[in-house]
Amino acid sequence: MHYVFTTQPVASGSFSGVDTFIAAAGVVATVVLGYGGIWAVFRAAHPRRRLTYTVSHAPLVDGPGSGNLDFSHNGTLLTDPQVVTVMLTNTGRRDIGSRDFDRNEPFRIRLDVPYARLLNTASEPDDAEAPPAWLYGAELNIGPGRLGCGTTVVYRVLVDRVPTPDCRHSLLDVRVQCAPVAPPNGTSASAPLVRP
Repeated sequence: MHYVFTTQPVASGSFSGVDTFIAAAGVVATVVLGYGGIWAVFRAAHPRRRLTYTVSHAPLVDGPGSGNLDFSHNGTLLTDPQVVTVMLTNTGRRDIGSRDFDRNEPFRIRLDVPYARLLNTASEPDDAEAPPAWLYGAELNIGPGRLGCGTTVVYRVLVDRVPTPDCRHSLLDVRVQCAPVAPPNGTSASAPLVRP
């Protein structure tokens, strides 16, 4: 007499589907957590740099009698003197340093006016040193220089005629945005950003 034993997997078929699903879900969860960890480390090592700038202008003298006055600066007669205010604010979580200016190119603001002179520079907080600025013709050049996290710098320029500002920069890994200004007298000039 021969006995034949056969085994039939009664419940193992349903268990193997669940086991496969659990294993696959574990692999997917491990991959997602791995990528999330890599992203978190990368974000901590390379926080985003952000720079917001505004360009506005206002007449040097505003009032009914200003039409009868003659203005000159260093011997140059100004027909429509304006004060341009350029404000840069580092709104990011990390400083913008000199090394962030590609090829040591400055942040440039072309004013398209016949006459321009830098009046003053201010920074907030007061102990922060503003990046150097100079005029090349009617173009305000700022930097390279350090702009600390949360720092705002303001440059004021005397110009003749209402400016039409045009901003250009070569900052690396810095998100640059123009913030429109709406002063009470409505003389704002929002400069378009052009990256070379």
